[in-house]
Amino acid sequence: MRKHYLFKILTDTCVWLDLAKDYQQQPIQSALEELIRLGEIELILPRAVIDEFARNKARGIEESGRSLSGTVKRVKEAVEKFGDPRRKSVVLRQLNDVDHRIPTMGEAAVETVSCIEKLFAGTPIIEISMR
Repeated sequence: MRKHYLFKILTDTCVWLDLAKDYQQQPIQSALEELIRLGEIELILPRAVIDEFARNKARGIEESGRSLSGTVKRVKEAVEKFGDPRRKSVVLRQLNDVDHRIPTMGEAAVETVSCIEKLFAGTPIIEISMR
């Protein structure tokens, strides 16, 4: 007979915001959702985390696109300055293609925020008093 373990996880708001901003973190989000569904883990969710996430989620989504756009810009500058002259145009064309697709990556951040909010909605909220 298998022994069932339940882990309770308390995550700071900045971790939730980082998860929402970085589309590469989607596998972590999916694993978290599955572990919750299976009853392997449970979230501990203070009201302050929900409120802070709600206040900062739009900024996180915006930062997601801006951060990637800034990275692509720096890479393009490096390729222009140091790239192999014979392959520069191909690489720059590909980078421009990535740059044009950045808004859809922002849509991924919006989707991740929505999934996080669904996790929050299915989790009992802990009200904290300052007595």
